[in-house]
Amino acid sequence: MNTRESIGSAIRTLSNLLRRQFACPAAKPEEHHRHCSQTSGLIMCYLCERPEEELCQHDVEQAFCIRRSTASRFLSMLEEDGLIARRPSPQDARRKLIVPTEKALSIHAKIVKRREEMEARITQGLSEDEIQTFLKIAKKIEANLSR
Repeated sequence: MNTRESIGSAIRTLSNLLRRQFACPAAKPEEHHRHCSQTSGLIMCYLCERPEEELCQHDVEQAFCIRRSTASRFLSMLEEDGLIARRPSPQDARRKLIVPTEKALSIHAKIVKRREEMEARITQGLSEDEIQTFLKIAKKIEANLSR
């Protein structure tokens, strides 16, 4: 199999293009935070969009299929930028809940808008069937890699 025709190479190329095009989810350069990245923006949105849930680091690890050290690093950066706070759980003080701050909530809509623009650009020219087929295949690949 030619390297340029492999699924792994195609995924890597797409990942690089996504990272390059949408490096920071903030809409304007003045809103960029020191540790701004697409992943940190996605994590922040995940937290902002689940206000009723008591989320901890493990939930972030599971949602993004990332290791404990990676989640810890991203959450520490978000905390340093004043976008999240860690609070003890009312049920178990050893468990630290992660909650978005007012600062995070104030820029959340801009990040969602940027995410929607990115999705529109990614899916431009694709039919709904093609999108569903891609998502189905991506889930199978994810399951294969998660074993």
